[in-house]
Amino acid sequence: MHVKTREILIGLFVCLTISMTSCNSKRFGLSNEKKYDSLFLGISMGMEKKAFYDYCWEMNRKKIFKHGPTNQSVEFKLPSELGDPVSMQFYPSFYKEKIYEMPVLFNYESWAPWNKEFASDILFEKVVSLFKKWYGDDFQTLQHPTMGTIYYQMKGKRRNNIFIRDDRFVQAV
Repeated sequence: MHVKTREILIGLFVCLTISMTSCNSKRFGLSNEKKYDSLFLGISMGMEKKAFYDYCWEMNRKKIFKHGPTNQSVEFKLPSELGDPVSMQFYPSFYKEKIYEMPVLFNYESWAPWNKEFASDILFEKVVSLFKKWYGDDFQTLQHPTMGTIYYQMKGKRRNNIFIRDDRFVQAV
């Protein structure tokens, strides 16, 4: 093989390798784009089911999380972050044994149907402020015909939605 031919082949191989690497960098997670997979309290999108259970078990042992009111819920108390004590209940949806969605319910611990100062419409703006603190200020609103005002934010593959579920609960997904 001539020196010139060998140099050309090496050059083509290098160019091909560089182009394949740049084309596949997103697929392999090597791009410079920021991943928005953090959720809250040390939990993230894509967290494996076993890791989630182990983490919640450890947080329960430390008395930070506790078992929620339903069979599949974790409860975290926000004693003063939103003014009055608020209960935050969550449990992820899994796909292929990894977290892909995290429904969350917020309600005042002192809620009662006759206690209007602890209704979800009062809590709603406070939860939106909390989410802006956690995820950034760039939330937008949309008016849904049956659900009312929905605050939402898109960052990467993560979408945050916040809305009033009923008189008691503010829901985020």
